Amino acid sequence: MDDFLYILKLQLEGRLSDEQITDQMHIYEDYIQEQLAGGKTMEQVMRKLGDPEKVADMIVEHYEKLERQQQRENIGNMTADEINANVQNPEHGFHAEFIENEGWDVRIGKLKLNTWYGTLIILGAVLGISILISEIMH
Repeated sequence: MDDFLYILKLQLEGRLSDEQITDQMHIYEDYIQEQLAGGKTMEQVMRKLGDPEKVADMIVEHYEKLERQQQRENIGNMTADEINANVQNPEHGFHAEFIENEGWDVRIGKLKLNTWYGTLIILGAVLGISILISEIMH
């Protein structure tokens, strides 16, 4: 029993908070004691629990799942401004944003595409690709 609990605790350290680890250690200690009091042998209980490393992985996965669920619930309660405040706008890559009273701001990196020069660049790229395709086909 002590070996199982010791390995379990080692596997949980650094992956869960101290409070979560303490809670889990109490749960498993109580479970083992209940099973022994119910007439099972230590060998039977340890066999049923299995590998403490796998048990630790399952516990961590459970806490991660709970955390993701909480985050989803919290996002549901946030306003649009609060959500936008948490969004990291990329400096590079494609970016589109709707600005009230101004319309869409569409960019690739810092290049604004919905301007006359952005439209010219897009038309140039389409024309270049068309020429390239026609040359390959002939």
